[in-house]
Amino acid sequence: MFWKQWPCLIAAFIIWFSSPSKAWSQDVPDTLWLQLDEAILSGDTMPALRFCEAAGWDSLNFSFVHSVLQSHELVVHNGDTVNHAFVLGVGDWDPVSLPAGQFTALTLPPMETGTYSYGLASERGRVLGAGGMIMVGNDDLPHFHWNLGDWEPARMQTVAEGNALDGDAPYVPRQFTVNDRTFPNTSNDPFGYVSIGVGTSCYISIANQGSMDHVLHFHGFHVEVLQASKHPERVGWIKDTMPFLVGEVTVVRLDAFQPGMYPVHNHNLIAVTNAGLYPGGMITHLDIQP
Repeated sequence: MFWKQWPCLIAAFIIWFSSPSKAWSQDVPDTLWLQLDEAILSGDTMPALRFCEAAGWDSLNFSFVHSVLQSHELVVHNGDTVNHAFVLGVGDWDPVSLPAGQFTALTLPPMETGTYSYGLASERGRVLGAGGMIMVGNDDLPHFHWNLGDWEPARMQTVAEGNALDGDAPYVPRQFTVNDRTFPNTSNDPFGYVSIGVGTSCYISIANQGSMDHVLHFHGFHVEVLQASKHPERVGWIKDTMPFLVGEVTVVRLDAFQPGMYPVHNHNLIAVTNAGLYPGGMITHLDIQP
């Protein structure tokens, strides 16, 4: 593991982009397209796998909403050159084989209220970043989501070429993302950039689909933990800083009692950079309108 520092970043950042339109979630698709292409993040170009809503390449994984206790037929097209297995973060889910170049029909099972991650079972799938979020219920308020990721281009190239990783090699990622975007581009994300009015509330689903643990710090507010897949004892806690283990999925509720612009950022200094340049990486904002 590389070093960690725990700074308290300044309480406001300059926003270079206008606020995105208020859109909080996407409907469950009939087909997901697993695509292999290149992602460009703050000067780094790297091979990447993404679950896309359409047949064309999209550098952003598709996350969506699903009705409580309803099943859904989903077709997944594996556009990669190797076989994969689709995994879903529910207790009794068995991975579904996805042969290369083929369409595979599967059934999303009835799920209780909560948020679940989906992705691929293989090292290749995880390292190349194929994984999204399914938000079930919690639909009485605006519902935003943050899919956390970390990326090391040379490591990704090794996996894309079909080679195994050296498990003893240090892992020093260069890019850190929220919904596959680095700051300041996180400010243009309609699903992750929290923009609500003072006196209202929202849900935020957070999944760590990276290869290292992360810690997020909220300025201006404490949030209530409603779900924490690897730390169930935290449900009901009121926190402004919390860790997210690799693979962990959490849902929090934010009650916006004061107006203003408040950053949310990773408390690890390296994770708020783009290829070492600060500020960048895992930074987004709470934009609370008067």
